[in-house]
Amino acid sequence: METGEIFIVLACFLLLSDFILLLMAKQEGSKKRDLAFIASAIACVLIVASYFRLTMAFVNDNFWISEVYTYSSSGLSLMYKVGDPWIGSSGSMLFIIFVFALVYFTYRFKGLGKESEFRTTTYKILDVFLIFLLLVTLLKSPFELLPVNPPDGGGLNPLLQTLWVLIHPPVVFLGYVFVFFAFALTLAGMITRESERQEVRATLKRFLYTAWLFLALGIALGGWWSYEVLGWGGYWAWDPVETASLLPWLALTAYFHLPVRSKDLAKEFTLMITFFMIIFASALTRGGLLESVHAFGESPVGPALMLFAFGVFLYFVYLAKKAKKPLYAFEIDSSSLHSVSIFVAYWSLMILLIICFLGDAVPIIGGFFRDASMTTSAEFYNRWCFPFTLAFVAALMGCNLGLKLKNFAWLITVILGIGVVLALLGLPTPNPLANFGLPLLLTAGFAIAHSFVRSLQKKQQSSHVLGKTLVHLSVIIILIGVFISATAETDSGNILAKPNSVIDTQGVKIELNDFAVHPGIGSVYPRTGHLFTVPEYSALKMDATIEDGGRVHNEILELYYYANWGVVSEPLIITSLSGDIYVFMQHTNSSYSSLRYALMGGIVQPEDFIINVKRVPLIWLVWLGIILQGLGMTILLYGELRKTGANYSKK
Repeated sequence: METGEIFIVLACFLLLSDFILLLMAKQEGSKKRDLAFIASAIACVLIVASYFRLTMAFVNDNFWISEVYTYSSSGLSLMYKVGDPWIGSSGSMLFIIFVFALVYFTYRFKGLGKESEFRTTTYKILDVFLIFLLLVTLLKSPFELLPVNPPDGGGLNPLLQTLWVLIHPPVVFLGYVFVFFAFALTLAGMITRESERQEVRATLKRFLYTAWLFLALGIALGGWWSYEVLGWGGYWAWDPVETASLLPWLALTAYFHLPVRSKDLAKEFTLMITFFMIIFASALTRGGLLESVHAFGESPVGPALMLFAFGVFLYFVYLAKKAKKPLYAFEIDSSSLHSVSIFVAYWSLMILLIICFLGDAVPIIGGFFRDASMTTSAEFYNRWCFPFTLAFVAALMGCNLGLKLKNFAWLITVILGIGVVLALLGLPTPNPLANFGLPLLLTAGFAIAHSFVRSLQKKQQSSHVLGKTLVHLSVIIILIGVFISATAETDSGNILAKPNSVIDTQGVKIELNDFAVHPGIGSVYPRTGHLFTVPEYSALKMDATIEDGGRVHNEILELYYYANWGVVSEPLIITSLSGDIYVFMQHTNSSYSSLRYALMGGIVQPEDFIINVKRVPLIWLVWLGIILQGLGMTILLYGELRKTGANYSKK
């Protein structure tokens, strides 16, 4: 057994000991509690040691470890080797546990001297979560050894050799971990009936705001990564893993649109759904339940995670039944626009979640029955999500207007009427649905901004009001950007081009020069089974002058051939206020042969290649909305942290 695996096994044993000691500890300040803390602390140290063992295996090029061979090579940059542990399937599970252990130790350490039944129950729940995650990690160990010691690694996928691989996955995993902690607090509150204590509610809010922020940033960074690296000119493709990553964010956003005080278990139930969706997303990615550009191959990790999720769900049902409260009481004041809007906001988000979940779940079910017809397409999501997205936008507008319900209904009718007219006229985009929804989006944006200005005039400004306004406004701006950029995009199609030629397309003039051929670079061990290393990649690079509306851009078009991954092109993006020019190069037989010869050291100029040019209008609105959303969520989190700090100082 490898050293890292020994650390994981010992950590499991110590966490189990911690759990047993906590069960036996009845009195505050007992020695069993002290021993329990020591056991948990050592377990966390061992988890951290196991993670650093894997990191050093990448740094030191220990290619006899399967994970290192699969995702690294001797010529890989050090920053990618340090980030490699969270890139692979098994290593990413260990990274989640690593983050979990750090947060868990901090939470336990800050709780010293504050022992209570609630804290003890929370610790036991977190022990169970962590033990299970450790066992799942061992199920497909990141320390699995190869039967031979290869002379080099297989190399990191070129699509992962980007700065975003060092940022996007850790941000997503942080969001996951904070949801785990928030859900553990919720379960502990249901067990001990202490969920209404001020300290418990404050801690829960901090975890939830932090999770919400990281989940949102994770989706945003993933979208930009796709747009900048994959070469399809899009930031969202309803890929199964992309869709799964949206599910916990939808659930958590719905959570924040529930009434503050209620006599049901709606908050607890919504948080349970959030937890379940995170496990589902992890199972989909790490268990290979569906084919995806983001997913790894099939493994027993997926089914194990889903069994765990169902087990936790059944336990939640047991606690809910014991609490003798309804899951959702449908408390709504039909005469209040705000009350109706909150109700619509929550349920429109939950229905969106159900649609997206079914879009991923149905193909999985079809796979069990070998039914290829049970698939979902982008059209399915666009068609079914559209009406409920508009319902959510209308609810946001209702939350920010001081109108009577009847007047608001008339306003919505007029706005939708304008939308119908624009859809029939085919303005301002070629898509009728986008034209129908834009008037509602614009009106909602003005309503949210007006509400905020009015609160400033009444001196009601606070970090909570500012943060909430920015989040609501960001949703509107993002949707406007999506509606326009996705429907008004124009595409040149594939154009066969030659070096030293000029292309006129999409209102853009592109002057092409000769290729610079870059022979084989780096070193990898080929996956074909040869007993020698080969260069990692070769490249074709071309200087290009791009003229657009009087503006001239001197850029470089690039095409790569990786020995273990094939041909990869890095898109060229030129940004302006009107939108982006997106240029993407593809290979022909001639350019493919040139790249293959270059890998072996030969230099042959290609005769031709394929180029694709897109215009993506106003896409910067999407990125602006994302920035505002992150800022709004940060302000909400800061306000909660400041409020908690003020409460502690009073004590």
